[in-house]
Amino acid sequence: MDNDEVHIAGDFFLNSTTNDITRGRRFRDYFYRYIPQHTIIYIQYCLLRVPFIIMYDYLFTEKFSKLFQNYFKYLTDTTNNDEDVLNMSTYYIAKIFVFESTIKSILNFLIPSLGSLTMILLLLCTDRHLVIFYSYTISLLVIYFDYQMSCITDSQTSSSINMYILQFLLSSVYIQMLNIRPRVRSYTIQTRLCHFAPFVLILTRYLLSTKYNVYILKSYYLFWTFVHLTELFIYHIDTVINYIRIDFIQDLYNVYESLGFQTLLNYLQNRIHVLTLLKIFWLTKIIVLPLCIRNIYTNPYIANVTLNLNMTNSEQNITFDNKQLFNNQTSIKTIYFISLFYGTETMFTLISLACLVSHLMKCISHRLFRLLHLWTEDVEQIGTVVGVMFFLLLFQSNITRLELNRRHVPLLKAFSLLIVALFHFLHTILEPQLLKIAMQTMTTRMAFNQTDENNQQMENEEQQNENNNPPTTSLFSSPVLRSYQHRHVYICVSILCLVIIYIIILWRLTTFSTWLLAVTAFSLELIVRLLASLAQYTVYVLDAHNRLPTADSFDEYIFRIKATTSCFEFLLGVFLLLNGFYILCFESRGALRALMLAIHAHLNIIKNLRRGWQIFQNRKSARNNVNQLPLATTEQIQEYNDICSICHNTLISGIACVTPCAHIFHQKCLQKAFYATQNCALCSRPIIIERNQHQD
Repeated sequence: MDNDEVHIAGDFFLNSTTNDITRGRRFRDYFYRYIPQHTIIYIQYCLLRVPFIIMYDYLFTEKFSKLFQNYFKYLTDTTNNDEDVLNMSTYYIAKIFVFESTIKSILNFLIPSLGSLTMILLLLCTDRHLVIFYSYTISLLVIYFDYQMSCITDSQTSSSINMYILQFLLSSVYIQMLNIRPRVRSYTIQTRLCHFAPFVLILTRYLLSTKYNVYILKSYYLFWTFVHLTELFIYHIDTVINYIRIDFIQDLYNVYESLGFQTLLNYLQNRIHVLTLLKIFWLTKIIVLPLCIRNIYTNPYIANVTLNLNMTNSEQNITFDNKQLFNNQTSIKTIYFISLFYGTETMFTLISLACLVSHLMKCISHRLFRLLHLWTEDVEQIGTVVGVMFFLLLFQSNITRLELNRRHVPLLKAFSLLIVALFHFLHTILEPQLLKIAMQTMTTRMAFNQTDENNQQMENEEQQNENNNPPTTSLFSSPVLRSYQHRHVYICVSILCLVIIYIIILWRLTTFSTWLLAVTAFSLELIVRLLASLAQYTVYVLDAHNRLPTADSFDEYIFRIKATTSCFEFLLGVFLLLNGFYILCFESRGALRALMLAIHAHLNIIKNLRRGWQIFQNRKSARNNVNQLPLATTEQIQEYNDICSICHNTLISGIACVTPCAHIFHQKCLQKAFYATQNCALCSRPIIIERNQHQD
């Protein structure tokens, strides 16, 4: 939004409300008391650009496709009726299926492409240029409607006063459009032509009774149109040529070449406010279009209720309350089906709906994550990911081609998947913070309480020795259980319970289907991840309270939890692939669904399988390499006289090994180091190569 457009609303009040500039300014100041000026400017910006998006959306409607097909059929029929040999050859070529399909495919691609370029061009225009464009367009429409009403009035046997009133109103609108535009030399001529239009009608209708009345009327309106277009091409020729040159495409391409595609999208978003315009367009389409511009979608509910109440004798005794109830049900269903039809009519409308859902999900996630104290920068991406996911779900379901009474099914399925996806995002943000608390907070707490617990444990051991009873330690003692009293743990358990309840409700309310299996598998994956997070938290807590059997068992438990989780995710990924392949083959075919299945197979199955197999091979080779190293004897450890440089603990014979470079480490520590590198942790020499050379 440009800074030089901030006075357009004020100029409108000054020029159109009254001729007195002082009174116009007072009215503008009084109006600004209730609505801020920046709000009016933003509303003005959106209202000037939403009609272009509505016209562009019309290119994707079924009415436009039927209009295009009828025009193509008319051209072929006209060519067939002509006896020219060239036209007959053209007709037979056009009737070939391959040629006809090719032409339709090319036009179906070119028309939206050219329409998108034209729409971007108009959206990039300044507000003043758009106001001038609308003023010329509305003025031309006023001339056309004035001529049509003059023809209708002229063809009637008796004149109608309503036509003259409408002509007077149209003349006022035309004068108002002239006042919006800058004053030019033809202003006086156009004003006189607008004022003389009713007198020309009276002259041709009553005073001159000749056969040339129609020609005089047409000549007058043609001259009026010529003067109107002359003003456009004479006084705005530089602006028209500047926009016809389409320099903005080169500018956009330069931005793309220099800064990248993401910067180009950010530039268009900041310059045009695309997302805001798409959201306003969707709301406008389901509210304004059914009432004003296009015909309301007819449904059988109104006709059926009217016939039942008027034609059957048995229903004449229906009370007024029952009739009102039926009418209310009919009105609600009518509004519902109208909104459903216009809200899912075209693919462009689905994109706008996805933008609206993305904005709503972004607002919900912002409030939810701030309420749970889980806010991070990654939360900003939730709205975008949800919007893309929502559009892909609706697109692959072919919702625009479904019957109206079945379009709510893909919407409900998409929203049900979005609920599970929101829980997935919540767990993705929650898991690192949960483990961070487990590593830091629990360890810090135990560092302060270690002395008290050791003293208490010694007292308990002395008391038990006195009673000749063996010492017993509880795995989940009260200090361990108190470690679970944390907000993040409560959130994790709450999500787990909500997901389980959600799946139970879906299985009770819906019938068995492939979609239900997909939602269940997606939810089971989340349940497995939640249980894995709680299990890792438990291992961290037990390790902080020294409840694990050995110090090396911590890493082994963590690895087993992650390995088990990865196995479950791999199996669920394979199940989702088979389920999607079944849907592709027997229920709903489509190139997008096949592409999504291929992406899912590559990312979630093949790559995970390769990564898991690589981890397994690394652990196996690390274990084999450590087992081949000689164990350190007590004399070697005493002579070494140092600690393990990896874990900084005391070396013990039987679990320590000697490297070819004469360094001693714990076997478990060296095995962990082999996961990352094959070199020594102290001298960085290759251990395996040196060991092989030493054996040789």
